[in-house]
Amino acid sequence: MSWAGKKSFRKFFRSLFRKEQAPSAPVSEQKVVPMLTAEFKELEDKLEVWVKEKGYRLPDSTIKQSAARIGTSSLKLHQYFSAQGTDFRAWRTALRIQDAMEMMKQEPETSVSAIGIRVGIPDRSNFCRQFKAIVGTTPEIWRKNSK
Repeated sequence: MSWAGKKSFRKFFRSLFRKEQAPSAPVSEQKVVPMLTAEFKELEDKLEVWVKEKGYRLPDSTIKQSAARIGTSSLKLHQYFSAQGTDFRAWRTALRIQDAMEMMKQEPETSVSAIGIRVGIPDRSNFCRQFKAIVGTTPEIWRKNSK
């Protein structure tokens, strides 16, 4: 991947943390994510691959199982996300919801339940609750307004 590609990925990656920390706060009031230490650089690269492969779509599993799939320990994963001011599950949920939003735009005929299943949240009510917590509205209303 080119440097420009990695730079844009890191920008996207960090934007997810800011959304999780203060979903309703203006950008100027959101906490800035500190620069990554060298110790976390390798982990960030592994997370980048995991995101590209859409590993976040796998149905809920333990942090230990997710860490193993990513290629790290659950302790390092916890330390990394703690340094970012969030946790792995919240970050993974934000990725899932963002992916669902893209699917709803691209596939307007696909049901919300089917999209929830495809992004790794098979329970429709849980998917709708998590979507509303992050986006601020239900998937159905968001889809209707995004047309």
